[in-house]
Order: sequence, then C-alpha cells, then structure tokens
Amino acid sequence: MTDIKKGFNGALLFAVVFTLLFHNQYLGLNLLVIESAALLWLAFTKQIDFRNRNHLIFGSGFFITALAVVFVFSDYAVVMNALSLFVFTGILIYPNAKSLITSAKLSFFNIFYAQIRFIDAFFTAKMGGGKVVNVLWKSRIFLIPLVVIAVFIGIYRSSNPVFDKLVSKVLFRVGNFFDLIFLNLDFTMVFTFLLGLAVCNYFFIRNTNEQTIKDDTNARDEVIRIKRRRPLRGLATGLKAELRAGIFLLLALNGVLLVVNCIDVYWVWFNFTWDGNVLKQFVHEGTYLLLLSIVSSILVVLYFFRGNLNFYSGNQFIKTLCLIWIFQNAVLAVSVGVRNLHYIHYFALAYKRIALAVFLVFVLYWLYTVSLKVRQKKSAFYLVRANAFVLYLLFISASVFNWDHIIVDYNFRNYRESFVDLDYISDFSDKVLPQLDRPETELSEIDKLQQTKFHFDTELMSPAIYHNKMERRKKEFIQKWESKNMLSWNYPESKAYEELKQKSR
Repeated sequence: MTDIKKGFNGALLFAVVFTLLFHNQYLGLNLLVIESAALLWLAFTKQIDFRNRNHLIFGSGFFITALAVVFVFSDYAVVMNALSLFVFTGILIYPNAKSLITSAKLSFFNIFYAQIRFIDAFFTAKMGGGKVVNVLWKSRIFLIPLVVIAVFIGIYRSSNPVFDKLVSKVLFRVGNFFDLIFLNLDFTMVFTFLLGLAVCNYFFIRNTNEQTIKDDTNARDEVIRIKRRRPLRGLATGLKAELRAGIFLLLALNGVLLVVNCIDVYWVWFNFTWDGNVLKQFVHEGTYLLLLSIVSSILVVLYFFRGNLNFYSGNQFIKTLCLIWIFQNAVLAVSVGVRNLHYIHYFALAYKRIALAVFLVFVLYWLYTVSLKVRQKKSAFYLVRANAFVLYLLFISASVFNWDHIIVDYNFRNYRESFVDLDYISDFSDKVLPQLDRPETELSEIDKLQQTKFHFDTELMSPAIYHNKMERRKKEFIQKWESKNMLSWNYPESKAYEELKQKSR
C-alpha cells in the first residue's frame, strides 16, 4: 500500500498536468509527456525499484506503448497503452507477483479503492489547523443563523419598498456575478480534470488485497503429490482405472486427429488449388477446428495430470500419448497457418489475417508449455503464468508496427496476384493517405486486371469513387492537421501531411 500523502499529492499534481495537456487536444505527444513524467516521478519518489525484474519489464512495456502511440499512432497502440497501464499498476501494488493474473486482480480492485481512499484523504486533510471534514462539520452552526437572516430580510423587503429596491439591486449584481462565472466556465475542462483525477488516483494511490497476494504466494509451478490416508491397494486401483480411461480416450483422439492432419497435409500443404471462390470459410473452418482441439487438449491434460497420476510409476504410455496428441495439435496449428497463407496470397493482407498469424504463434507456445506440464509435472498455475506473460509480450510487440502501412503497401504491391479490396482499404487511417493516394490511371489498371482474375457477385468500389473519396479525405486531413498544436503531434500523421503538401506543389 502506497503512502497516502505521497499518493494524494502525486494524484492532484498529475491531474492538473493531465488537464493542461489533454484539454481540447487530440491524443499524441501529450500522452508520452505525461507518462514519461509519471515514470520519473515514481523513480524520484523511490516507488520504482530498478533491481526488481517486474518493475523493469512492465515499466518498459508501459513506456514502449507510450512511444508507439506517438510514433505508430494506431488505435491498437492506444488500447495496448491502457492495458500496459493496467498491468503496471498491479505490479506497482505488488512487485513480486508471480503471475499477471495476480497483477490484474490487484489492479482491478484498485480502480475503486483508490477513489475511496482519495475522498477519505481529501476530507481528512488539514485546513486552517484542522481537518476539512471537521471544518465543514463545525461550519454547520452558521446554517440556522443564515436561514433566520434570510427570513428577516424577506420580512423587511415586504414592509419597506426602499429596502426592497436596495436588496433587489444587490441580488441582481450577485446573480450577474454567478452568471459570469458559470457562463464562462469551461465544463470540458472540468470534465478533463475529473477524468484525469480518477486516472491519477488509480495510478498513484495504490491498495493491496491480502487474500490475492496470499494466493499468489502459495501458488506453485510444480504439481504437489498428495498423500491420502487410505489403503495402497485402493489408491493404485483408482489410478489404474483412471489411467486406462485416459489411454483409451487419447488413443481415440489421436486416431481421429491423425486422419484430419493427413488430409490437411496432403490437401492444404501440397495439393491446394484455388477454385476462384472467397477463402474466408476455408480459413474459418480450420480455425474453429483448431480452437476446439486446443481447448480439448488442455482439458484432457489438466484432468489426467492434475494430481497423483503425475507420480504413478506406470504413466509413461499415457504421457507418450499426451505428447503425440500435443504434437498433432501443433501440426493442426501449422495447417491453419498454411490456410491463412493461401488466403493472404489470393486476397492480400488484412488485420484479421495478421491477428490469426499472431494467434498461431501463441498457440504453438501454449502447446509447448502443455508438453512441459506433462514431462516436468508442472501445475495449472504454471500454464496460466507462463502463457499470460507471453501473451502480454506478443500484444506489446505488435503495437510497435505500423500495420496500416504494411497492409496498404503489400496489397498495392501485389495486385497482380492478390485481390485489392478498395472499399476495405479506403477507410484506413489518415497516416497512410500518401500510400492510399493513387492516380486514377493506376487504379483503372488495377481494376481492369482484377476483373479478369476475380469474379464476385457483390458490387465493388469503382476506381472513380475511390479516387474522389481520397481527394475529399486529403482535404479534410490537411485542415484537421493544421488545426492541431504541438501537444497533439504524432510522427506518422506529421510525415503524411508533409508528403501530401509536397505532392500538391
């Protein structure tokens, strides 16, 4: 738990900084500025331990995503920055957490507890030698006299016209004063401050949860052998029955999956021919089968290797069957990857196809950790801990790539082999407008070539409509960029603006 005074002061200070940086501004350089300042504040106040591995890894992830927002400028980078803030806050609460799940739980609880502690700290803060809450409570003694005074003013106004006019003038001036305040009050600034205060409370005022920390401390990577007080014969008989059931199940599953994999290797890997239809279902079928198979493999392994079967002397055969089952799932994952490559070859790049490739990398690692569980008697906690960490690394790594630029560049460069969906890429972000901006002659050439190769029932965007849309978007972007100031600056849009201005000269 952080020192409340240190957290309270940090939250107030950075809420003001947040307001100055983000009020009436777009997201950009301001995010990098405030998050860099927050990291420096944590280092200066010794809330970051540079000898702690978790502080270094997840603090770096937080900073990398802030850089990605400025130098990649994608919605994905913004989401990953929020995710890294969430994880890093949990790490700051408990730096020695073994699992990201623990950090996520602590961070989630802190969203609410931090606001409560801020309110409590605010009302117990010193004001004129006393606490704010006490000052407010003591000031109640003036409430009744104020009511009595108001009543007598009303009586005197009704009985004295001169006094009534005088009071009316005073009330009119007071009313004008308050109108002047509230009419000129910028409520967006108030909202920005309150939003910034809530976020800063969450980040700087941190609270522990003893039960969550206790669960994390007691968790182990290895399965523990449980010695039951019952006759050895009964224990052995139970394990043997479970062993036979597991062997039967895994023999059957391996047999079925072997047939599926043989078909995929023959048909998808080496003898695939495109019939001219859209390949979406072709990829989706493989992905659904993979997901079902992966979930099944995890459940099977977790069930049969949850306890003492790990230590049973006759478990070698079922272990071998499990490893074969895991290997076959890896082959299935590769088959889905090959399907995805066929899809990309004929229908170019898209976000979901890239996401599927990243997902398959994660699946292969997940299967590797499942094999370690079988071979080295690892626990379910180990599976969650190891895979959550790798998933975090994959998410953060993906945020540093300018995927819009990669997709647009690939799709236009490979238009002779792949289908270019003008309708799809025409909505890509402003930062790739220079790449989206193509001469009508080039667009017509692409359209003419693709009409001879691809035949779809749906009506596609014509080159003329696409070109007109890009012309409109360029004008809107230039006007929008020129209205921004330095706080909203980001590198990709800055570069796009310079390229478009250069083209227009």
